[in-house]
Amino acid sequence: MHSRWALGWLTGLIVVIAMIGLGCEGGDGGGGDGTPSPMTGTATLSGTVVAADDVQTKLGNALITIEGTGRQGTSAANGTFTIANLPAGTWTVNVQTPQSAEYGSATADVPLAANQTTHVNFAVLPIGTATPTQILLDPTNVTIDLNGRVTYHTQLVGPTQQALSNLVPTWVVSGGVGTITPQGVFTASTVGSGQVQAFAGDAMRAGTVVVVAPRPPQITSFHLTPRSLPATGGDVFISAAIADGDGVFVNDVTVEIFAPGDNIIPLAMQVTNPQTAVPCTGLSNCWLDASFGVTYRVPANDNQPSPDGVQAEENYSARLTVRDTSGMTSQSPFIDFTVQGIDAPPEQPPI
Repeated sequence: MHSRWALGWLTGLIVVIAMIGLGCEGGDGGGGDGTPSPMTGTATLSGTVVAADDVQTKLGNALITIEGTGRQGTSAANGTFTIANLPAGTWTVNVQTPQSAEYGSATADVPLAANQTTHVNFAVLPIGTATPTQILLDPTNVTIDLNGRVTYHTQLVGPTQQALSNLVPTWVVSGGVGTITPQGVFTASTVGSGQVQAFAGDAMRAGTVVVVAPRPPQITSFHLTPRSLPATGGDVFISAAIADGDGVFVNDVTVEIFAPGDNIIPLAMQVTNPQTAVPCTGLSNCWLDASFGVTYRVPANDNQPSPDGVQAEENYSARLTVRDTSGMTSQSPFIDFTVQGIDAPPEQPPI
């Protein structure tokens, strides 16, 4: 009686173990459909498969293989995929697009950390494209506020040093610090440090990214030119570059001109790079990273000449003030500029 009970219990246990083993080794559904919840101590790989020459082309039914783990997944019709319960470590991930007659494969070495989701955007090169051997990446080192965004720019280079135009790389974000779009726009989601890696063909390029707690607006540059004007006055152009994770409204970017006679002249600035600036999500006239500029018409020098005909120069200063959407404020150092005076007339030669 006891031996039959023990045999039945042991048989049931073997069946349960076998079912668990099958569940761990099986493929994952495309786009995360049917993907089990991550288990403690395991990693998750998530991302999109797109065409390297047109990121709007999503490649569905692509086979994603994590080599050395026995794990695979497929992308959904919109190119997305999620593969959970992966072992931590750095694994070579290969993407094949067997149902596409135009696109081939992509490969990247992806670091997977326990209890983290690593985001990858696989960009598959068109069949027949020269294999990239080098990737130029800008920027390579970034410090960014939480929730801030930065756009990475790349240039793929072929085996004979030719530029491979209009192609994007595969993007990998490690460290769990954020996500990146196929277009290379990184969004910071967690304070910490990590890497943004670009892969294409035989090439790889990496940049460090440090995400910090929200800070006041970062004025990364502030310039005024020219800094010396003739006595008749003229135009000066004032420019600035500003980055902020909370976002900055255009109306909250102001230059103050400190003119002679204790006059303070406020100037509203405008975005000068709307095509490449990074906008806030859901807010108009709000920017996370942008360049600003304004032109100020400086009047002629109105100092009265001295009895001997010498006119003193006039001195001006400019200062930038920025307030972000959280209310934090930053100010730049002063930039001084002058309007020259008129020199004394030359002495007349004796008659």
